[in-house]
Amino acid sequence: MRAYVLTDVALTKHAGRFAWLAIDSEKPKNTAFVEKFPVDAWPMFLVIDPKTENALLKWNGSATVPQLVRLLDDGERAFKGDGNASEAALARADRLNGEGKPAEAARAYRETIEAAGSKWAGRERAVESLVMAWQLAEKPEECARAAVELAPTLPHGRSFLSILDSGLSCAMDGEKAEWAVSAIAKLKPLAKEALRLPDQLADDRASLYRTLLGIYTEQNDDAAAAKLIAEFAAFLDNHEKTAPNVEARASLDSYRTFLAIRMKDPAWAVPALVASERDLPNDYNPPARLAILYVEMGRYDEALAASDLALAKVYGPRRIQVLSTRASIYEKKGDKAAARAALAEAIKLASSQPKGERQLAALKEQLDRLQ
Repeated sequence: MRAYVLTDVALTKHAGRFAWLAIDSEKPKNTAFVEKFPVDAWPMFLVIDPKTENALLKWNGSATVPQLVRLLDDGERAFKGDGNASEAALARADRLNGEGKPAEAARAYRETIEAAGSKWAGRERAVESLVMAWQLAEKPEECARAAVELAPTLPHGRSFLSILDSGLSCAMDGEKAEWAVSAIAKLKPLAKEALRLPDQLADDRASLYRTLLGIYTEQNDDAAAAKLIAEFAAFLDNHEKTAPNVEARASLDSYRTFLAIRMKDPAWAVPALVASERDLPNDYNPPARLAILYVEMGRYDEALAASDLALAKVYGPRRIQVLSTRASIYEKKGDKAAARAALAEAIKLASSQPKGERQLAALKEQLDRLQ
């Protein structure tokens, strides 16, 4: 978003409408803000009422410039309390979402969509908010069913692609349940169609590639997976060549790292990560990802050196993953004492994080293997 959307000159005319603030949720100085407005996923956009300091609107995920402008309009209407009945109902759902009540918000979005009718201008955004709210509420069946029902009724654009990605992810959480199998069967062909849509945000398209590849892997469809891997790799290579700036180019490094490991060809991603490390010297992500790749390649000393660089730059909860990777490096090198020390530090940090139960359990399991 920062690389492609927030820098768009079309947003300049909206600068005076709001007091804009960017929050790094992992810096200790922002703890009070994050406690008041917990981050469910990145990126997250909030429109906050300056009088009550309550969130009038919360949006998780990316958005195009027109969609972001629409969100600003919705937030302003919610603040002023004007608009028609449909917009007032949408504002109520947005407030519930902003208050951290995603299940209640999802039901309110559903009521709004049904009352407003199929020709309502805000329908596309409301449907995406509905699916997103069920996903944040950790209600995968409701999320997948909403995507199956409503995605085919939308224009084939960014929201269509995003809803399919969310719906498939929720269906995968259902494993082999009948509703999950049915949802995947209905959403998968639409997802393949969505990948062909022109002019979509690069990170949205990359996310759908990864989700669909996960589906093929779970279904043991090796032929389809191989074809999609080739397409995904070509997409990432083209993005690297055509990205308008360094930040945009590096924005898909996580997907490149994931795909390199999935292809069992970690060396494929190394040149791009080395370039990102060179061009973004203050960013811990490139060396952290290089450490992962070097471990896969058996180059443990280089992995440890990359981990050193990442550890010197990383802060906040993301330090946990860097320490976990570091423990794996030491384990591969045969230094179990150092591996245990890295994991102990990671566990201590994870224990202090809200909603960190799964990560903490994984770290403890990793530590148990070293005993």
